[in-house]
Amino acid sequence: MEAGYQVPGAPSEALAVPGLSRTIRWKDTALASAMEELRSNPEDLEALESLGSEYLAAAFLTRCGFNKARAQEAFARTAQWRQSSGSVEARARLLSKPDMKFCDFPHGAKVLKYLPQCEGGPAIDKRGLPYAIRCMGIADATGLFSTVTEEQLVECQVYLSEWRLLQLEAHAAETGEISGITIVQDVFAPLGLLAMWRKHGGKSGIMRKVVAMIDEHYPGVMGSVLLVNAPWAIHAILKVLKPVLPERIANKIQLIPPAETPQRLLELVEEKHLPRWLGGEGTDSDFVPNRAALLTTDADVVGPQLVVAAGKKEERGLWLSEGDNAAFGCSVAGGVDIMFSCRFDVEEAGTVVSEEVHAPARLKEEDSGASFTAPRRGRLVLVFDNSYSWVKPKQISYELGLVTNQEESAETPKRESAEVQADS
Repeated sequence: MEAGYQVPGAPSEALAVPGLSRTIRWKDTALASAMEELRSNPEDLEALESLGSEYLAAAFLTRCGFNKARAQEAFARTAQWRQSSGSVEARARLLSKPDMKFCDFPHGAKVLKYLPQCEGGPAIDKRGLPYAIRCMGIADATGLFSTVTEEQLVECQVYLSEWRLLQLEAHAAETGEISGITIVQDVFAPLGLLAMWRKHGGKSGIMRKVVAMIDEHYPGVMGSVLLVNAPWAIHAILKVLKPVLPERIANKIQLIPPAETPQRLLELVEEKHLPRWLGGEGTDSDFVPNRAALLTTDADVVGPQLVVAAGKKEERGLWLSEGDNAAFGCSVAGGVDIMFSCRFDVEEAGTVVSEEVHAPARLKEEDSGASFTAPRRGRLVLVFDNSYSWVKPKQISYELGLVTNQEESAETPKRESAEVQADS
């Protein structure tokens, strides 16, 4: 986000910055020395006070390798942005009403309706810090932006960032450490992650704007971003998203597949502070009350279903143009396997020529997939071969879809385009 971005309704004149956050005894000796040097110089102290947060100052110094000149440039940019963005006003309001919850933030109740999530409350990690849960796989971006503008969503995010900053300041006062709020993004999507991406991917521009704001003006606030219950399709989507994310943010992302999600989260969170659907003992509705209502009746089934009869073979295909990026993959139910392969068919001089994309191999219950970029126009074909089994039919969950087409790949931000359905 540009330094001059201003939330509608935010005052244009300079606001008095709420009192500088408490003096923190930093554990890192180099950081403690750098902060003491800032406090001892009247001009530096003025810059520090204009920022309004010792935690932010410490995070900027650390990011800049304790180069005071570079850090002060960052102080000045962010101090100016905090005046124009409504951040100063948000901080003052949060300090005056310390019990404010996400639903009390501007537009927070509307955001919660369409982006199921939990921020703090029962969600506390082993450090004693709140962590965030986002149910991205069942989010409804279309519904959200029918009731909330992008500017209003940014205003809500400003309040959330200030709330997180206050939690981190209090923690730093106790520990002397720069920490960061852990973000748990649950990407389980009952309708299939590719289908969700094709439906809502056109709204990724606002996500990039918010992430850029956090990266530039809230150093040390965002911790690890855990994409949990991550299916194969997430790799193809991140291949598109990562190049346009700030590098510092992209490096925070960790992919946690479904089988490893409970174990990984329990390393960070006690069972009682983790909902059951993520592997804990907490009551799901205490964390995300509307999650259950937004799930389909069969939450274990993801994407289109296909039953391959015993002794038979089935194919599913998708036409691609040169440069199109597609993703594919599948899993088998019931602890059995099936012979899976993938090819790319191209017509040359009236003859179909097949190129092997995935060699035939026994696919077991585990989720598997890959991405593919079309070298020219052709048809990407998934082959599910159950001809070796004369007794058992096999139930397959699969996805085959376009991640970006050639035109979208050349555009930044990407435009919203029609969903492409796999042909049968």
